[in-house]
Amino acid sequence: MSGGVDSSVVAYLLSQKFNPSKNILMGIHMTNWDYHDEATAAVETTKNDNPSKCWEQDWKDAQAVAKHLQIPLHHVSFQKEYWNDVFEPYCNQVAHNVTPNPDVDCNRWIKFGVLKDYLSKRYGIDRLATGHYARLWDRSIGQDMPHCLQECDMNDPILEEYLMQSSVQHLPILLAAKDRSKDQSYFLSNVPTTAFSNVLFPLGDYYKKRMNDDRATSSSSSTADERTVRELAQQAQLPNATKRDSMGICFVGKRKHGVFLNQYIAPSQNNHNAKLRCINIEDGSVVATVDSNPSLLYATIGQGAKIPGASHKWFVVEKVVISNDKHPTLLLCSGTHHPALYSETLFICRDKLHWMMGGVPPPLPFRAKCRIRHLQPLVDCVIDLYHDQKDKNKDYYVVRLESPLRGIAEGQVCAIYAGGSDGDLICLGGGPINHRGPSYWDLQKELPPLLHPAGQNDLSYTGTM
Repeated sequence: MSGGVDSSVVAYLLSQKFNPSKNILMGIHMTNWDYHDEATAAVETTKNDNPSKCWEQDWKDAQAVAKHLQIPLHHVSFQKEYWNDVFEPYCNQVAHNVTPNPDVDCNRWIKFGVLKDYLSKRYGIDRLATGHYARLWDRSIGQDMPHCLQECDMNDPILEEYLMQSSVQHLPILLAAKDRSKDQSYFLSNVPTTAFSNVLFPLGDYYKKRMNDDRATSSSSSTADERTVRELAQQAQLPNATKRDSMGICFVGKRKHGVFLNQYIAPSQNNHNAKLRCINIEDGSVVATVDSNPSLLYATIGQGAKIPGASHKWFVVEKVVISNDKHPTLLLCSGTHHPALYSETLFICRDKLHWMMGGVPPPLPFRAKCRIRHLQPLVDCVIDLYHDQKDKNKDYYVVRLESPLRGIAEGQVCAIYAGGSDGDLICLGGGPINHRGPSYWDLQKELPPLLHPAGQNDLSYTGTM
């Protein structure tokens, strides 16, 4: 129970199913960050939005909801584990020009790792419910096939031969949420499948709020209860029913990203004091030589580069650190849809791609769908093995995209899906991108007239610029 609306509604739904007086339910409030041991310069706040005050309010809200529902609430903290398994690796990767996703690692190591182990050993609790927007078919406890899977195209060989094989019948299957605008299966794509045993996602069949459209982007499967999560919170008279959603890094909150990371990355790791040389990728000219500021120091491909005095927008293509050169170099391009920002292939190390079904992929090659950002519209792809001829010890999965994607960066998680009819989606797994293939600029290819959106809110893909 984070103190937010989603986990509070989960507690309410379970309290309706299990009588709280029988002590079957217990709430857990988890904090994994020391908000007081942090410089205030990195904190992106308003008068009422200081992270330490937000945490205090979250704890008060969780207590109020637990009291309202008559559920015992316990506070736990895994600061050491979060630092060692999530945050420190995140900083180390950023320092080496990698773009990791700490929320993916938090789910893998903390929420469905350390927390589950703690609850089992400390309290003997074997079932965990969270406020994630996703669905599970846990075959290990004999759950019936969910309606959304019954409507899938069972002629799809991935579904018919791979998911239904007897050797993995005991493993849970991760499904996208009914509310596609809130689906969090991307963040769960690296969680070991066995960690989903005895896990409940009660919000998977609910919408967060009323939609103005016909919900065509979501699953057509129906539930008996068509109330939204917000409506449930209000009808249950939860004390935090109108609370806004949280933003920012998992358990850390909203921060000025570059300034925040500067507190934790040693100067020797990323040339803090060196000037950055910004180079136009088209002609090799020097756009600017600027002081090393965090917004550029930790910039990733596709991100806007704020160049003082620039007459138009520049975007980051690549950061290059040349040996014995005191000036790190940023390669820049002009224009949101420059060919240097797009590629149609990406590579994931064979031993880093997590497959949900017992660690084994479907028969290769196979057609699937993927995304490289949370809620990015899915793109069709073909996945196969690739053996690096230059390094005979390196095997990769190559993901060949039917439409080029913008801003493919090392470290981003690529989540892979198989889909049935009417948009029902099964998450097959995912893993961090090792590198992208050549860009359209490298190949001297023209971009297609219609480009795939870079993210959920990207409305600029209707044509090239």
